[in-house]
Amino acid sequence: MDKHPRRDELLTQLGLLNPDDGSNPSYQVMLEFGLDKVVSDVANYTHLPVTELPVELDTVLVGLCQQFLVTHQLLTPVADRDGDVKTLSEGDTSVTFKSVSEVYAELQSVNSLTDNYTAQLNSFRVVKR
Repeated sequence: MDKHPRRDELLTQLGLLNPDDGSNPSYQVMLEFGLDKVVSDVANYTHLPVTELPVELDTVLVGLCQQFLVTHQLLTPVADRDGDVKTLSEGDTSVTFKSVSEVYAELQSVNSLTDNYTAQLNSFRVVKR
């Protein structure tokens, strides 16, 4: 897979938005994975090669990647991640947590291109031949 031509600059911006506190040994790998996934998703959506994504989309890429990293808690060590509560009852206090497979299935159904970003990406989208 081709790398984004400004990948290092985008990773630097993501690093500034998400300072490494040393608690996650996979910090850099997760930043790179998140950026590569979002870049690939945007290239697929716009039908542009990764190497031809315009500089005007760089802030969109960083914003989408930031959203992806936060919502999926990729920079948070597994032990520190929020427990995903499925149900919560008040009488006699009952809490049920989602299984990892349920959480994974929900995350897979989420579209990483929100309505806010889709409108911006549509300006750069080309007709696929």
